[in-house]
Amino acid sequence: MTGTDGPTRGVPQEESAPKDHERERLYRDVARLVEFDRRTATVGEHRSAQYIAGELVALGAADVATPTFRTQSSWAPAHLAHVAITAAAAAFPHRTARMVAALTAISYELEVSGRSQWVRRLIPARRGTSVTARIPAGGRSYRTLILVAHHDAAHNGWVWQRSAVAASQWLSRRTGRAVPSHVPALSAMVAAAVPGRVPRLVAAGVLAGSAALMAQSMRSRTTPGANDNASGVAAVLELARRLIADPLPGTTVLVVLPGGEEVGNTGIRQWLRHNRPQLDPETTLAINLDAVGSHGPLAVAYRESLSNPLSRQAVRRARECAAELGIDIRTRAIPNPTDAVGLTHAGLTTVSLLSDEDGWISHLHRSSDTIDQVDWRTVGHAVTLSHHIAAAWAAEGDRR
Repeated sequence: MTGTDGPTRGVPQEESAPKDHERERLYRDVARLVEFDRRTATVGEHRSAQYIAGELVALGAADVATPTFRTQSSWAPAHLAHVAITAAAAAFPHRTARMVAALTAISYELEVSGRSQWVRRLIPARRGTSVTARIPAGGRSYRTLILVAHHDAAHNGWVWQRSAVAASQWLSRRTGRAVPSHVPALSAMVAAAVPGRVPRLVAAGVLAGSAALMAQSMRSRTTPGANDNASGVAAVLELARRLIADPLPGTTVLVVLPGGEEVGNTGIRQWLRHNRPQLDPETTLAINLDAVGSHGPLAVAYRESLSNPLSRQAVRRARECAAELGIDIRTRAIPNPTDAVGLTHAGLTTVSLLSDEDGWISHLHRSSDTIDQVDWRTVGHAVTLSHHIAAAWAAEGDRR
């Protein structure tokens, strides 16, 4: 599913672009958020959460809260732990060492995909901060819509520089599929489990290089995060404004703006642990907005990272609604998992919307991710498309 066809029917894209007053609000929220160093589990992330919570209160949302959760401030420590175990195993030729390497490779993939992050429980942690709120239904509620956009920002590093991602960007531009960022380290872990001295030596070299890059990234500065993901937060706040003014019939809206996405989706995982039992997959839809301000069309993810397929139904819904609005949209497999994977693993149908510039997210995890680089037209399209997806889904439920 890699189609890149543009809109074939519907209203012109100009009619779905943000109006001046909407653009001013979007700009204001992004400008305020980039003032904070929003690295996970820092004072800046907490202040970001307080600002967002204040905006939701001012809009009239109910049950606004800023829950905290256990997390590290970087993705690197958990990855480095897997690298260290595999590197130690690669130093020994016997079968037990190869088995350890194989099991560690499996654990690493589970870690990156978000299915099992047991290593993190052994690593020192701090407290991250999320934001949650509720928008009551119009009338009796029998459906739940979840609007998600992480508010933390990534740290940069050499692994995200233009030359480092050039091959993956080229592949994504041509095929709609990008190489997951953890594949080199994962491949080396698999090689360490193969009999023979040469594969183990090659694996050890790749793992040493991977460890150096991970450590360098962990010590790098936090990006401004204007596109990733102040743009998504601003879009959700604008959606909240619309849905408070005109509630969806029969649909309770849960606004979830997690921290910790950039370190392994820790905020959304904590939220799901507390709230998943109350959600019926048959009557729940999630929309995840992440980096929706690139200079190019919107994109809907059909796979995230190596082993996280998203709902085909959700992808089809996004493409059909975009066509009805005349909004150009691409279908992409993206190299890293967003908060959509946690929702999907929990059994919830999730539309994951991003944006695309020449096969890549603009200024992804780089210090150049500043407010002057945000394409407000694309952000506005994300708001309009998300609203239309939600309204169409609610209308379908009323007809059943």
